Amino acid sequence: MKTFQSIILLVFCSTLLFTSCKSNQTSSATEIEEIFSLNTTSCMGPCPVFNLTLYGDKRLVFEGKQNTDLAGEYEKQLSEEQFDALMAIVESADWANLEEEYRSDMTDLPTQNFMYNRNGVIKKVMRYGAGPESISNLSDTILTFVEEQIFSEKTND
Repeated sequence: MKTFQSIILLVFCSTLLFTSCKSNQTSSATEIEEIFSLNTTSCMGPCPVFNLTLYGDKRLVFEGKQNTDLAGEYEKQLSEEQFDALMAIVESADWANLEEEYRSDMTDLPTQNFMYNRNGVIKKVMRYGAGPESISNLSDTILTFVEEQIFSEKTND
């Protein structure tokens, strides 16, 4: 009788273990990886404030908060051409060799927080008014591209 109870307990525990492993694998397999994000903060002037996230499935999520042509949340599945063009802008920065933080002594500047996760390079970079040329205008370039090439009325017809 004791052996029978042990077998039942073993079968129950095994079933529980396999079921929990299977559900964990399913949820992680369906998660789409974030490959780039950028968020900006406000300043005393007309600095654009927005969040942008690009996922590995070519989905772009944009939230315009202040001083952008796009106010509110937008989401779009990018075409191959749009994705490649946006990634060309993003990858113009030498992510592998950037430092984690660039800070200026000046005041009232917006902060730009970048996250890059692609081609084996995972990097978070905070920029406050300083930094190499490759990221000095990156936020503005990306914002202009997204407003004019991704979410403009002309491209959504």
